[in-house]
Amino acid sequence: MKLKIILATVAATALMGGAALAQPTDQSAAPSSEPAPAAAPASSSSEPATAATGTASQTSVTTSDPATGASTTMTTTTNGPVPDTAENRKKYGGPMSHAGKRTAAKGN
Repeated sequence: MKLKIILATVAATALMGGAALAQPTDQSAAPSSEPAPAAAPASSSSEPATAATGTASQTSVTTSDPATGASTTMTTTTNGPVPDTAENRKKYGGPMSHAGKRTAAKGN
């Protein structure tokens, strides 16, 4: 009796999983006969930073949808690479990798 319950549960789970996979991935888009307008970038700004000094750089992009009037701003902040110099090894400590510990500081 337990085997029948387990097999029925497995079959029901497989059916639900198949139904879930058959669903469209974009739930927000309503089906229509005309193509949806693409989001055009309204403005973008970028603050350049020198990557060799290890300073942070920030990029902002604002996009808007003309059909709904909605706009969104995405900001990405990254840190640049820190040069491998003798000063930086003294200030921040040496590399933590085994290969990095065996090499001399070079810089960029």
